Amino acid sequence: MCNTKNKKFLDIPNKWFFFNPTVVSSKKVFYKISNKIGVVFFFENLTLDKFFKLIEPYVLWCNKNKIKFIIPYSIYWANKYKAYGILLDAKCRKKGEGKNLKFLRKKFFFASKVHNVKEAMNIRDFTDLVFLSPVFKTKSYLNKIPLTKYIFISLCFFFKEKMIFVLGGVNYKNFNFIKNSKVYGFGAINFFKDGK
Repeated sequence: MCNTKNKKFLDIPNKWFFFNPTVVSSKKVFYKISNKIGVVFFFENLTLDKFFKLIEPYVLWCNKNKIKFIIPYSIYWANKYKAYGILLDAKCRKKGEGKNLKFLRKKFFFASKVHNVKEAMNIRDFTDLVFLSPVFKTKSYLNKIPLTKYIFISLCFFFKEKMIFVLGGVNYKNFNFIKNSKVYGFGAINFFKDGK
């Protein structure tokens, strides 16, 4: 697992609710979570500006209730909303934003979703927390094929100095099946909707 002596890794929730504010059923769940659960804001079919304005009341709720939250990559909005972390992807490097990342790591926690080895190679030097995805079949994204056992274990070793989470179709039963010494926790959508 990651270096837990590093203060940056202290008090990180081991469960994360992936919250899309355009989904009605997710809104009902959002206000029920405790501050022991983190929130990862994400969106589909919205412009970045519309998305960041849309999440404002949810961000205020998180700050008021001391809920740690992660938002998609934006220096401006991360500062404005006082985000706990920023969700990175390989595009950040391609846009030339990689130059700013080392400086920003002093202020923000960096997280990434990783679906394959190529993405892992592109993001490893910049991220602190990794969501390996998908690890199981998921109701939210039925067409996504889960990682093979070999790829999953390989990625766990590849990111051994990072904080590793699993994402996609996770519940308590299958999480215990897949958990190993390198996996700290999980992210989910339906796990929280189903009240498990």
